[in-house]
Amino acid sequence: MDGHTWSRLLLLAALLSSVAAKSVPVYVVVGEPLVLTPSGSGPLSSIVWDLNGNLVAEWVKSDPAVESDLEFYRSFKGRANLNLATGQLVIENTTGADSGLFKVTINNVKQSLTYQAQVIKRVPEPEVQMRTLTCSPDSSSCTLTCSGDATGAGPVTYSWRKGTGPWGPEQKSPDTILQNDEEVQGVETISCRMTNPVGMEESEPLENLLYKDPPPGHVVGMVLGVLSGSLVSVGVGVWKRQAIKSLMCPNPGGS
Repeated sequence: MDGHTWSRLLLLAALLSSVAAKSVPVYVVVGEPLVLTPSGSGPLSSIVWDLNGNLVAEWVKSDPAVESDLEFYRSFKGRANLNLATGQLVIENTTGADSGLFKVTINNVKQSLTYQAQVIKRVPEPEVQMRTLTCSPDSSSCTLTCSGDATGAGPVTYSWRKGTGPWGPEQKSPDTILQNDEEVQGVETISCRMTNPVGMEESEPLENLLYKDPPPGHVVGMVLGVLSGSLVSVGVGVWKRQAIKSLMCPNPGGS
């Protein structure tokens, strides 16, 4: 076999290995249990878990009635458990140091499924703050920020809501620009929301400084519209009663 053929075989093996391998993201809140469950079934004779290449737990079956062959390493002693029937690993009292790539070898076979664990904090309740020095109904636009300490909260996204309308799309930036248009002028409050893989929090609504009261003519028109609708409803009701009365008594003056 020449060198070119050998190189092609090595490249093919690497490609097949990368396709077969799959890493699953796992998020857990600081202090809560991290649970990793390998796929597959069948009798187990050995289990080895490692984190970033360092041993976490190791077990080799000898006497089924004895579990003394099960060993945990470093900081995992006393806060990790291993299910010898399924290979499931549970780590209690998690910290940021437990984040990383977990791999498992079962029955001396390295499993293709790996786990990218991230131990993160919950997002705080955010607060809508103005980033524009001045913001008034005369401003062409105003910039707002969804403020909150997201340190250690992992991947965080932000979304905005105008008044009581639907939430807008998720975005990576905490800022938004309000254009002083008819839509924005018609809502009294602005709210924001912070989201990460383990939860979300909403802010208290902030008064929209671009809000404008409807013009008097618009208000009068709305009131007249409501009154007109009410009068029409009353008129229809009276007409229906008269029609029913006529049907029941077609000739009230006759014998």
